[in-house]
Amino acid sequence: MLFPGQKVNSRVFSAVADKAVIEWLLEESNPCIRCLTLARLLGYSPECKEVRKAEREILQYEPVKKILSKQRRNGGWDSSRTWYLPKYKSTIWQLLILSQTGINPGLPIVKRMCEHAFRFQTPYGAFHSGIDRDAESDWGRLAGCLNGNVVASLCQLGRAHDLRVRKAVDHLVSIQESDGGWGCRSFGYHRRDRHSCFMGTICALEGFLEFQERDGSNRLNQPISDACEFLLMHRLYRADHHRWQVIRSDFPKLRAPWLVNYNILRALCAITRAGITEDSRMHDALSVLVRKRKANGRWNLEAPWPSTAYLSFGRTGTESKWVTLKAMSILRRLPATGMVD
Repeated sequence: MLFPGQKVNSRVFSAVADKAVIEWLLEESNPCIRCLTLARLLGYSPECKEVRKAEREILQYEPVKKILSKQRRNGGWDSSRTWYLPKYKSTIWQLLILSQTGINPGLPIVKRMCEHAFRFQTPYGAFHSGIDRDAESDWGRLAGCLNGNVVASLCQLGRAHDLRVRKAVDHLVSIQESDGGWGCRSFGYHRRDRHSCFMGTICALEGFLEFQERDGSNRLNQPISDACEFLLMHRLYRADHHRWQVIRSDFPKLRAPWLVNYNILRALCAITRAGITEDSRMHDALSVLVRKRKANGRWNLEAPWPSTAYLSFGRTGTESKWVTLKAMSILRRLPATGMVD
């Protein structure tokens, strides 16, 4: 385990972009990963012929095709009373997954899905679950997890400049807690906790990052910095009040795409996207990530999905292109020297 003051070695990253792994990610069998690798890892233009081709093929990729086949006329996957239940089958869960696939934001099916999401937004910007008929009594409007996930998803789907998304961002800022995170204490859960919720914090942070990258302003710099500080003060997954014990056994386990889980892969993605690449408090988590890399340069999916509906995105214990792409993206952002053993 690495802590501040320990010397670290960066040579382990010398082969991060090795050709064999890139070729594996670019295989046509998974057009989502191929599209994301070209556009986000290799920096190809969105207008590039190869990116466009992969983007078109995403609609025929079996996991995506299966989800879209169940979309209703109202744009969602539910009756419109609540878009949160049944859990993992209603609209919000499909929004979260589809937004991470590289799907074309301009498609009519995507536009209808986004408009369905806005039906669950209050006039002042908060999204709610729809479980309670009175939005002001609904737990979701104060939840960093729900609001952050929705903001991040809508931004990824081309809605960052929609005034409704801007209102949602302002609402997220207004419910950020004094320790820099977001929590459940405001609506009754974890009242005795000494700090915010890791899940709520990572989702809100991702929402801010997705919005700011497209908005181009720096008005979220402080909220983003405060959220990163909350994660860093815990070394991304350790209890600062309990001799740096691992907070939850699933935090070091790698999983992607994201749903309702927090793990070091997700945290490192957000931290490095925020421009933090040399803070010594992230070394421990980085060291864990690098040690988990297999001899062939790939990473496994290590945590089970919360619903069997998503098994088509990978099975626990098998090599995962989703995890590998995220891990390589993190390592690409790091400086050439001074990181991990």
